[in-house]
Formats: sequence, structure tokens, C-alpha cells
Amino acid sequence: MRGETNCGLRSGHARQRFALKSGAPRPTRRAPVAERNTGALVQCVKTAALAVAILAAFCVEGSAQDILSGQDIRSRIVGHSFHGRKGIMSVSLRYAEDGTVTMRAPVGAGAGTWSLSDNRLCVKIVTGPRRMDECLTFTRLSDGTYRASNGMRLTPAE
Repeated sequence: MRGETNCGLRSGHARQRFALKSGAPRPTRRAPVAERNTGALVQCVKTAALAVAILAAFCVEGSAQDILSGQDIRSRIVGHSFHGRKGIMSVSLRYAEDGTVTMRAPVGAGAGTWSLSDNRLCVKIVTGPRRMDECLTFTRLSDGTYRASNGMRLTPAE
């Protein structure tokens, strides 16, 4: 008999229809829609609040990322080797303490020099498949990698 009470109708209507057929007294007042859907509304508000909190966390993390100072570049970038990735391009880089930079990529190797200018590392690659002459800033990311201002992500190789 339990399966017959639904009759393919929404549960509230099925209960009311069954109550009328069974001789039970008719309900005097039906709850307003707002009262009937309170649980769904609360769940929706909780979900929206969670989504806002997650988005806010990403914004806070992004604003907490500071550009490395010249001293930070000298201690964290210079004298270290990195695996660099930008799009499909992958390279190995080393910024030596003597002011030279070496680059190895699947398409070839290159070399050049670097110098510090305020909070920028100015790199001039003069040999190899991709020559460049640009000054970069670096941002340390929460996972221990660095993002260069040209979009390359550097992962320490050591």
C-alpha cells in the first residue's frame, strides 16, 4: 500500500490525496512555499557561501605573492638551476654567480649573460635557438616555484 500513495504525483500532493481517500481529516492549512523549501534554501545559501570563500582564498593568495627584490633574486635565483616551462616550451636554466646564464632545450642550447637592475634580472642570451634580451621580475609561488614576468614557470632543479 505504501507504493500506491505516491501515484506518480509529488509527495505532498500524494499524501494529501491518500489522506482524503483513507478518511483521515483534511489538513487545515498548507505551509507556505517559503516554509516548505527552507531546507533547500539553506543548502543553496551554504553552497554559495562556500563558493565565495573559495574565490576569496584565491584572491588572497594572489595578492600575497610579492615580486622578489634584487637581494632575493641574488639569493634564490642566482647560483641555482631550474627547469623552466612556458606553454609547450621546456628548458633547463642556470644563472651562474659569475654573471653567465646557460640554457638547454630540446631544440638546442644557448648561453649569455645576466645582470641585476633593482628588482629585475636582465638576461641577454646571445647564442642558441632563441636569443633574448629582456629584464625579468620574479614572483615566488606557494608551491616553491617561481613565475617570471615573461610567463615562464621555474621549478628548482636541485
